[in-house]
Amino acid sequence: MNVIKKLSDIVFIVEKVLAVFFGTVMFLSLFLGFLYRYVFTSPLQWSSEVAIFSLIWLTLIGASMGVKTGQTAVITMFVDRFYGKRSYQWLLALSFFIIVVFSIYVLYLCYHWLSSPNIFIQSSSAMGMPMIYPYLSIPIGFLFLLIHGLCKFFEAWKYPDGEV
Repeated sequence: MNVIKKLSDIVFIVEKVLAVFFGTVMFLSLFLGFLYRYVFTSPLQWSSEVAIFSLIWLTLIGASMGVKTGQTAVITMFVDRFYGKRSYQWLLALSFFIIVVFSIYVLYLCYHWLSSPNIFIQSSSAMGMPMIYPYLSIPIGFLFLLIHGLCKFFEAWKYPDGEV
């Protein structure tokens, strides 16, 4: 349990750095795209592509961070009825178990998808960047989600009142 908690904390620090990086890259590419299109009347071909790829990375990392911090969307109208009861702890554990199983399934699919030979010859249209870099956001994001999900699953059983 402590190993997973420490690993989750380390991953969260890495996620914060990556989120700041990709958020900054997205902002700068959109700003430069706007500047070059409307001020210099010479639009950049690559700015929207960089912003899209940064948004994909930011979304998957942000989802993982949301699970870690407990700030994901929750149907509280149903779950809050069980707060303070043993069934609340079971519902929390079940929800994190579903996250873990789904993450493992997506990672399994990613392994087969990314191991196909045509992945490495694909390139983006505007920059010619190998598409493996944007594609890697999916397994990395779900690996981080798996780590946080496991940590939260074990924490759900640690606290009987459901405070995870």
